[in-house]
Amino acid sequence: MNENNCVLACVTVQKGCAELIRRGRALAQEMDVPLRVLHVSQAKNILGSPDSAAILNELFSLAHEADAEMNILYEENVAAAIARYARECGASVLVLGPDRSGTAGRVRALLPEEVKIVND
Repeated sequence: MNENNCVLACVTVQKGCAELIRRGRALAQEMDVPLRVLHVSQAKNILGSPDSAAILNELFSLAHEADAEMNILYEENVAAAIARYARECGASVLVLGPDRSGTAGRVRALLPEEVKIVND
């Protein structure tokens, strides 16, 4: 396994994000690199809704099953936090969900061109 880079799946507290971990796992296996999972919360209390705790627990379990490290960062600037973490872990591929808020574009602007961003 190549430890110098990784696939980074970025998730939110939504049920559909399980697919991002699955997609990231497949890419990481294909590339023979580790998978990491990241959630960036703008609020200290990420468990704002009753379903959030269950979803977050499901995502942690899925990350564990995928032999992936999952981290949560508390930052106001989500794109900057993702880009910083991606550089720190040597991510060569980022897996993001649909880009309704423009986060992928902001992350792209903060990372070298060789870092691939996969999103819907």
